Amino acid sequence: MKLSPQTRDILRQYKAVINERRSSSGQRELRTEEIVDEICYFMTCQNGVYLGGRFIKKDG
Repeated sequence: MKLSPQTRDILRQYKAVINERRSSSGQRELRTEEIVDEICYFMTCQNGVYLGGRFIKKDG
């Protein structure tokens, strides 16, 4: 997957915050791939998301 420099920077910032808090709680650090997986999972739990210039609403 090719990510823009801005996206990589945002992921680095999130990863730093997440891993700092996990470390202080005695949990292991997460890899970037695991962070992206968590973000994708979180999005599937939402009633709707705005991606690619479109609002995508969950059916049901």
